[in-house]
Amino acid sequence: MAVLEKKQMSGFINPRWMKPKCVRFWEIGAIPCILGVWMPDFVGQYALKIAGQPNHAFPPFITFVGALFLFAACAHAIEEMGWHYKIVMISGWSAIALAGLSVIFHFMIGPGSYVMLALTVLCIGLCAYAATTMFYATITKAAELGMETRMANDQKIVLILNHVAILVGAIAVVTILMKSPLWVPLLRLTVVLFTFAWIACRTGVYFFKTDKSIGVPFAQPPDEQFWV
Repeated sequence: MAVLEKKQMSGFINPRWMKPKCVRFWEIGAIPCILGVWMPDFVGQYALKIAGQPNHAFPPFITFVGALFLFAACAHAIEEMGWHYKIVMISGWSAIALAGLSVIFHFMIGPGSYVMLALTVLCIGLCAYAATTMFYATITKAAELGMETRMANDQKIVLILNHVAILVGAIAVVTILMKSPLWVPLLRLTVVLFTFAWIACRTGVYFFKTDKSIGVPFAQPPDEQFWV
């Protein structure tokens, strides 16, 4: 019979919230976070707004609300667990600040106000990037804690999609400043890419929920680990 070598883990083993509560908050926040960028279609509404046509343009507020639940769950899931927790906190508060800025810039957009539109879209994109980075850090920590490879593979997918999405988003912002009509399909592609990134994050939640190597309540260390 093989003898497993215990893995030394740094951090705080008694999080404020237990694993099941964190999972519930992720599940509550995931649906509005994903659907909020599609219902209503904020990209199409901004295209109407910049053209001076009747519209219902507004930043993806429903997504912002969903992201708050995700932030709370990530922060409590890996509370005080090294650099992963620091990234979660920095990314989470940055996402909140960027969401607020997007709303401010939104009210400065008028017909032909491409600079204000670019700033609004930039803040929304950076907000999505920060929120996904927050989730990436949490999944990375869970992969470090667990003994399964599926979490480690999921974190790589999240990382790649997140960077591709922000790159396409940056190109969309440039095309807005150039007043090119290409900004609409590019921004829609950005939304699609971030959606897939968040779906990958949601998959990571499922892996976290079903990973038996971490410990059901996530408050007692598994046999394969010891904590300092």
